[in-house]
Parts: sequence; C-alpha cells; structure tokens
Amino acid sequence: MKKSVLFFLMLFLFASCDEELNDSQSLNKYVNRWLYDNMSMLYYWNTKLPAYKSSTESPDKYFETLIYEEDRFSAIFDSYTEILNSLHGVSEADPGFEFQLYRESETNDNVVGAVLYSKPGTTAAAAGATRGKFFRKINGTQITIANYSNLIAAFTDGSASFSMTFSEPLNGQWQDGTTITVTKVKNYQENPVYLDTVYIVDNKKIGYLVYNFFSNDTGDETLKYDLEMNEVFGRFKQEGISELIVDLRYNSGGMMSSAVHMGSMLVPDLAANKVFSYTEYNRNYTNYFNSDEFKKQNVGDPFVDYFATNIAVSKPAAATIPVQNVGNQLNRIYFLTGRRTASASEMVINSLKPYISCILIGDVTVGKNVGSTLVNDEENDKNDWAFMPIILKYFNKDRKSDFPNGFVPDFSVDDTYNYALGDLRESLLNKAVLQITGKASLVPSVKKTPLKLTSPVDVKPFGRLIVNKPLSNSFVKQ
Repeated sequence: MKKSVLFFLMLFLFASCDEELNDSQSLNKYVNRWLYDNMSMLYYWNTKLPAYKSSTESPDKYFETLIYEEDRFSAIFDSYTEILNSLHGVSEADPGFEFQLYRESETNDNVVGAVLYSKPGTTAAAAGATRGKFFRKINGTQITIANYSNLIAAFTDGSASFSMTFSEPLNGQWQDGTTITVTKVKNYQENPVYLDTVYIVDNKKIGYLVYNFFSNDTGDETLKYDLEMNEVFGRFKQEGISELIVDLRYNSGGMMSSAVHMGSMLVPDLAANKVFSYTEYNRNYTNYFNSDEFKKQNVGDPFVDYFATNIAVSKPAAATIPVQNVGNQLNRIYFLTGRRTASASEMVINSLKPYISCILIGDVTVGKNVGSTLVNDEENDKNDWAFMPIILKYFNKDRKSDFPNGFVPDFSVDDTYNYALGDLRESLLNKAVLQITGKASLVPSVKKTPLKLTSPVDVKPFGRLIVNKPLSNSFVKQ
C-alpha cells in the first residue's frame, strides 16, 4: 500500500475558545457554526449546502438540515470518545451479543429480537443469549415500535445488567419462556476475526472466514487485527485451500486501510502497482491535490489506492510484514452477504470484481459507495460532538461504482438463524458449499420458520467506510 498521504487544509476559525459557552444555547450556537464550517470544507456535496443561518437548536437536529437529499450515511454523535471506541470494536458496556429487531406482524406494533451471534468471552452465551434465540421483552417490558429505542438502551447504558425474556411460537402465537439476566462486559474489545476454519468436503479444501467489521486494532496503532487476518490467510495458504468463503453478512464496514489489506490477501497476482480503487473528492480537495504545493510536499497519488504487498507496523516495534495472499489458489470467491453488508465490505467486493469471480450468496447489500471521516473539535473541550460527513466516492479499477442500491446476490438465501455460524447446515454457508461441490452431498439446511417476521427494524447506523483520521487542521488518508 502506498505511503500515507498527509495534507493540510486550514479550517475556519469561527469562535474563540475563550468565548463563554456556559449555557446550552450558546454552546449549541457554537457547535452548529463548527458543523457548518467543517461541512463547507469537507462534505462531498458541499455545493449543495444551504446558506448559513445561526441556530441554537440541538446540533443533531441542525445537522439534519445540512444533509443533501442523496446522502443516506453522514452521521452525528454526541460523544467523540464513544464513537471513536466503537469504530475499533471497543464498548464501555457490551451485552455480549449482536441482534436484529423485526416487526412481529403487520397487524400489531410488537417487536421481536433475534440473536445473531454471541461474542466470545462474554456472559451472554453462558446465560443462553445465543444465535437463534428470540426475545420479546427487556426488563419485563414488551418491545414495541414505540418503545424499542428506550428498551434496547439497557444493552449499553451504565447499568450492570438487564433481563431479557425468550419467546417461541406455539400454535401460531408467541409464547414467553425463560427470562435470563445478562451481565454486561465493561470495556469489551470485540475482535472482527470472529471465526476461521478449513473444511474438506468431497476432497475440496474450503477456507471459511467470518469477519464482522473492518478495524485494524483497538486504537493502539498495533494493527493487531489486520495482522491476525493476515495470519488466517497464511494458514489457508499453507493448508492449500482451493475454495474460499468470506462471511460478511453482518459486516457494516469500517477502516478503508483494513479493506485494502483484505483485498490484498485475496486478489490474484498481487502487485504493488495494481489498482484497488480510485477516489473522487469535492472541488476543495481536488484542487488542492492537484496543486504544486501539495505535490512538492507529498509522494503518491491521492486519487488512487493500490493493493498492498506488505503491512507496515510501527508499534510496538517497526516491522514490515508480507501480505499472505491466497488469490492465485482461487478461481472464485464466495461472499456471504446480508442487509448489513455495507461500505468497506462492498468496497472489497467491488475492488475484486475486475480481477476474480465474486459470487454473492444471501441478501441484497446496503449500497454504500461513498466514504467518511470522523471529525471532532480539537479547539474546544466543551464541544463533545463528533460527526462523520461523506467526503468521497470510490470506484474500482474499471471506474465502476454502480451499486447505490446494493449488490444483488447471485443466490438469494434467507438468514434463518437455525444453526451456529460455521455449522455446515447453516443456510448461507450450506448454499455456498453446495455450489462448490456441485451436488447435494451435505445435510441440507432446513428453513426454520418460527414466525412470519415482517419489516426489519434498523437499530444501528449501517455503512461505515472510514478513510481518514482527522488531526489538528489536517487529516491522514490511510
């Protein structure tokens, strides 16, 4: 991968740090001006911003007035530290499992939660909150469309634990069953490399990786997660896999640098001059990147990213680790996708498509072909807000970025939750292995239909591609 490109863009100085910001209206006015001035510099659609108007309304409400109608992904957060940790898989209080909410029926407002997977090292699995369990009550209260936001806040708030009541259908009706108490894990560090294994089916060696978000480390700059992913592909290479299944069904994105590293482990004929992606910015950036000033101070092309032949590590000691590439052992790659598959996940798929057959199994992906940066206020410690504006659009080697509505899978398969991830009977994995072997040599996945789950209820922002790391009046493109 090319060297990091450092460039300086002077941001507007719009308020003195000595200004009195002791009341909420004054602070909101300051934050809203800070939002507008940064958006006018950074935002991909900055020419579509409305004219500036001073405002004392809540910054999250004000931010909504700045968003261009085509933008589904720019987001604002009331705690910079919390969102920064979240991007690295670190949570102050973690319930120990991932979940998805659904409308119970179109005829009522009740909501049902499905446990997608439990997290290693947490109490959730021991307590029974494992993949395939359904719950309708949190702390004894039925979940509904009106109250679900308040109830699921118990999963991550400051309380030590919460209760959840499991439910199962009986004669067409939901019946409440066991209630368990889940103790939350403080400062939990989730590893994106969730599961890896090699199957031998009909004399074919099949590598399987479940990768749940793109993060290089916990924020300690060791790149330990990227290195662990590299070790996984090193094992796959050593074991001589001829087929590969990459499970991204719950992966809503993350660091672009990690996406480049994954792509580099998968592309055939890996080379340092091979294009991973092209990048398009707003006019501010485009003009600056093309300026003599920038070219005198920086090496490399800020409009293109290349595959990486090495992973450059600086902590705890400087080292250059060769990328473990399995691309030449493969004729195709099977990607398992879902409604959460977004951003950096889609970038990997899009960037590999010109080089190798990519077969998608599961559900339609989110459709995020744009990238963000995380921005916080380093000039005023009273401003805890942070935001992630869309600042670029990316394209593959063939200059294609034509999936704003998501990638449609080659094989549409429901995620039925009826078997553990990695179980060859699990619906998406089962379909991939059957495609590889060419015959129904496995025990088929039996579709479990415990209920007619209707509209999914999105409870988390999906689709993060973090391409920059903001510094004081500058940022680094990774």
